[in-house]
Amino acid sequence: MKVLGSGHARIFFPQFQYRSFSRCTPRYQLGPFTRRLFNLPTPPRAPSQKHDSLDAFVSYAQRTGLPENSTTYVGTHYEYTVLQTLRRFAFDLHRVGGRDDAGTDLVGTWHLPERDQALRVIVQCKALKTKLGPNLVRELDGAFRHSPVGWRTSDKLGILISPREATKGVRDAISKSSYPLLWMMIERDGVLRQALWNGKAEDIGLAALGVETQYGGQSAQPVLKEVILTWDGEPLPYMDKVEGEMSKIEAQWLAAWECQDTSENGKVKLLEKVQAMFPDVIGGMPPLTRGRGTER
Repeated sequence: MKVLGSGHARIFFPQFQYRSFSRCTPRYQLGPFTRRLFNLPTPPRAPSQKHDSLDAFVSYAQRTGLPENSTTYVGTHYEYTVLQTLRRFAFDLHRVGGRDDAGTDLVGTWHLPERDQALRVIVQCKALKTKLGPNLVRELDGAFRHSPVGWRTSDKLGILISPREATKGVRDAISKSSYPLLWMMIERDGVLRQALWNGKAEDIGLAALGVETQYGGQSAQPVLKEVILTWDGEPLPYMDKVEGEMSKIEAQWLAAWECQDTSENGKVKLLEKVQAMFPDVIGGMPPLTRGRGTER
């Protein structure tokens, strides 16, 4: 098992500050054509039609009088916070829920450098105040086996996230799991504190994943610390940047086939024909995050 948090440190004064997602902007929505072009699964139906972002949920809770200390408020708020935090590291996640969710809270894709296809991920968020036990890892194993449609593949990663540190029991359970698993400690305000993963995760292509600990703060205040995820020693790109690269490639594809003004349905039908004619050429899009460098 690899434990992240003991990597190289960078010192930033005073510009480092905690990120607050109480006023986050809406996420870019990928349409059917884009998902088909980049071989991205379609997320299951959202558990609520009344909110789709942290901002919208907070407004909904205020309108309906949902207590901030209720289980529903705490859990939903944390899920949206995690979703927004992980966009910093090239994750595109969606809330799920329902009778057949097998305990999965978020599903999506991780757009890692040097991969022809984005890695599919399932996420469980545990906004618990009590000590965490290895039973949570067994629950994640179960969710891994019973993933939603679109995520029923062996090439995926299970992620367990909590605002509390991983206990020895949790670390041992992750190490012994038969599935590729990643643990993250993300505080309720969205700060990533800890990450660790098992050997199975490296087996599916995460060997270049790393960590950097950043420190910062005002001179009169205590030093603040957070962890960032890296790839071959470089920071992972924001999902916004990945989506920008996807948009460029999509525009090039549409221009090549002279169908920029075609309807969404027409684009999908054309793509299906092209993929049928040239499966080897169109079967996998080029990696979107090959660029090294620190621009995010």
